[in-house]
Amino acid sequence: MNPSHEPIFKKPYLVVLLIELALIVFVAGGSAYASIAELTHPLAPFLGFVPIALFLALYLTIKKRWSAFSFGGAAKLSGRQWLGYAPLLLVLIVLLVANRGFRPESFSYFAWMLASQLLLVGFAEETLFRGIMLKALLPKGRLFAVAVSSFFFGVTHALQALGGQSLEATILQIVYAFILGGVLAMLASKNGAVWLAVLFHGLHNFLNFTGREPGTHVYDYLVIAILAAHLVWLIVLERKQRAASSVIPPVGNEAIA
Repeated sequence: MNPSHEPIFKKPYLVVLLIELALIVFVAGGSAYASIAELTHPLAPFLGFVPIALFLALYLTIKKRWSAFSFGGAAKLSGRQWLGYAPLLLVLIVLLVANRGFRPESFSYFAWMLASQLLLVGFAEETLFRGIMLKALLPKGRLFAVAVSSFFFGVTHALQALGGQSLEATILQIVYAFILGGVLAMLASKNGAVWLAVLFHGLHNFLNFTGREPGTHVYDYLVIAILAAHLVWLIVLERKQRAASSVIPPVGNEAIA
C-alpha cells in the first residue's frame, strides 16, 4: 500500500504554519485555562486538544478525507510491514519497566487518561503531523517530508520548557520527539495506517502519565537509541527499495527498444 504523493494542498508551507499556530494557541491556551481555573480532572491538562480533535474528526468525515490522509486499514498490511512496527512495541515495554508499573489511582482516572491520550492527543497530533502535514509535504520528496514534519513535531514539544523543567530535559524531549516523529512519519508514508501511529502515541503517553515513578534519563536515552536504530533501518530500507526500483527494466515495447 503506497499512499499517493499527488499534491493535496496548493500551499503546503502555509499548511505547516497553520498547524503550528493552531497547536500553540489551543494547547497553550487550554493549559493556561486549566491552571488558572485550578481544574483537577484528568482531562484538564489536555483541554486544548478537544476543539482540535473535534474539528479534525468533522473535517475528515464531511470532506471524506480519511483515506486521503493515510487512515487506511491495518488489515491490509503485509507481514513485512507489520515487522516495521515491532520496535515500537519494545519501546512501550521499556516505558512500562522504567515507570515501575502504574500509580495507585481509581479506574475512572485510568479510563479518562487513556481516552484523552488516544482520542485527543494521539489522534490530533498524528492526524496533524503524520496525516495532514506529511501528506502536504510528500510531493517535495518523502525524506524531506519526514524530516520537516518531524522537525516541527520536535519544536512543538519545546513548549514543555514553559513548564519549568531543566534545559537538559527540554533538549532531550525535543530530540526524543524528533526521532520518534521520524519513525512514525516513515511508517505512515510507506504504509498508511495512521491509526497505528495514533494507537502507539496514545499508549506511549498513557504509560508516561500513569507511571508509578518517573523514569530516569537512562531509560530516555535507551528509548532514543531504539528509535534512532529503527529510523536508520527504515531509511536504509527505503533507499534499497528505491535503488532496486530504479534498475528494473521497462516492460513491453520500451524494453525491446
